[in-house]
Amino acid sequence: MLLVLHKSLLTSADAATSARAVELATTVRTESMSGLDASALTTSKDIDVIQIIGADGRVIAGTAGDRGAPLTHPLGPGERSTLDGATIGDDPTEYRVTVLGVTSPRGPVTIAVAAAEGPITDVVVTVAILFASVFPLILVLLAATTYFFVGRTLRPVEQIRTEVAAITSSDLSRRVSEPHTGDEIDRLATTMNEMLQRLHVSSEAQRRFVGDASHELRSPLVTLVGLLDLARVRGLSIDHSTIDTILYPEAVRLQMMVDDLLLLARSDERGIPLRRSVVDVDDIVADEARRLTRLGGVAVTARIDAVQVHADSEKLSRAIRNIADNAMRHAHAAIRIDVHADEVAQSCAVTIADDGPGIPAADRERVLDRFVRLDPDRRRSSGGSGLGLAIVDEIARAHGGTVTITAAPIGGAAVTITIPVDPPDTIRGRALSVDRN
Repeated sequence: MLLVLHKSLLTSADAATSARAVELATTVRTESMSGLDASALTTSKDIDVIQIIGADGRVIAGTAGDRGAPLTHPLGPGERSTLDGATIGDDPTEYRVTVLGVTSPRGPVTIAVAAAEGPITDVVVTVAILFASVFPLILVLLAATTYFFVGRTLRPVEQIRTEVAAITSSDLSRRVSEPHTGDEIDRLATTMNEMLQRLHVSSEAQRRFVGDASHELRSPLVTLVGLLDLARVRGLSIDHSTIDTILYPEAVRLQMMVDDLLLLARSDERGIPLRRSVVDVDDIVADEARRLTRLGGVAVTARIDAVQVHADSEKLSRAIRNIADNAMRHAHAAIRIDVHADEVAQSCAVTIADDGPGIPAADRERVLDRFVRLDPDRRRSSGGSGLGLAIVDEIARAHGGTVTITAAPIGGAAVTITIPVDPPDTIRGRALSVDRN
């Protein structure tokens, strides 16, 4: 910066001396030295010395006191130069000089117009001293101001960090303070609280899942271990009736529950893996209708549109069976099955309705959660494990579909699983009505 200032001052001095030299050159070309106006040789704040030097090197005219030693040697007509650090005789004062060679009525002369370099150097030194003394103070003030405002800005961030660090996995119900300033810090705190809320919900769901799973697995295990321990202590063999009515059903139930838990665990980890192929949904549903009919006790009515989808046959069959078992468990006397192919939406909807007690509207989303049973007494023999509809929901979502629960026209609940035809495939335009009594 000081170099720029120095160069700027030199340029200004050169402009002033050059203008005066050109002005004198114009006058000298047309007038003799004796007719030269004294005002043309006066100094100003920008001009310190003026000399007119003859061809012999002597000073012909100039400012008062400057007619001794010349500032420069003579130049030829038309020549021009700029001198730096020129002096007059023994005087140590240095000058910045503009020199012009011109032709006058008395012959060639040289015009030298000079500005002292001392004031320029003094200005630069003064500014340098000011910078050396004031600039550190400015830096200190700027640093203090920056520290204050940055610290004030980051104080809420530090508070958020401290509060988050104090939150442990055993207590995710705590939240960080929100400054309510409407800025990025406020949005950060809001986002942090939303994340903590999701972690809290996930942690509570995991805790309930572990507790419910332990509770559900305990019942068949207690039955199996109790009977086996009784037989071991008394040295008795277990009869076929006990095996058929107690041990085997409990073992199968335990196996199915473990399979369900494994499926849900895999779904939580990386989603349900699907082996897609062309699946005849109508065939799967027709098989379920026949199975429910063979079980007896209810009248099964089915209306089935023949439709194919790209899906995992095993997973889709499992989802439809879970819905059918749920309907069979709650139906009083009738079950109605409907398979509808929507060509516009390119989807297939399977609805299984029963005439049972139904599901209250407030519980229709909750029953899709794990281990949810609406039976007050939680009878496992008739109430299921509470995993069936949760698995249906996971399978539907894995296929890009949905599960909805509504009130059935026949009085109970209607569970609908909708699977997209992905990619859209051929929908055969025939309908099959199956009436099973």
